[in-house]
Amino acid sequence: MLFMAVFTYDPQDRDQVIERRMKNPRSPKGVEIQGEWFDVSGHRVFCLFEADDAAHVAATFYDWSDLGVAELIPVVDTEFAIKLLKRTSRK
Repeated sequence: MLFMAVFTYDPQDRDQVIERRMKNPRSPKGVEIQGEWFDVSGHRVFCLFEADDAAHVAATFYDWSDLGVAELIPVVDTEFAIKLLKRTSRK
């Protein structure tokens, strides 16, 4: 399943966030990163990733909980969502 993580950190932790990410350039076990973006106007990181096991997701973000908060949002592509909504909507 695909997830979008929005990781928010305090401004004073910026260097630690960057340093930790540089030390861990690969996807964590059980998680495949599809894309990752830094918010240059704020203190957030956006990460699109795929994972089939909730335990791997939890472990990945637990490792970052000392530096910030991750909001995890399950996502699907728009085409799939439209098909799903058409099937489940009442006529």
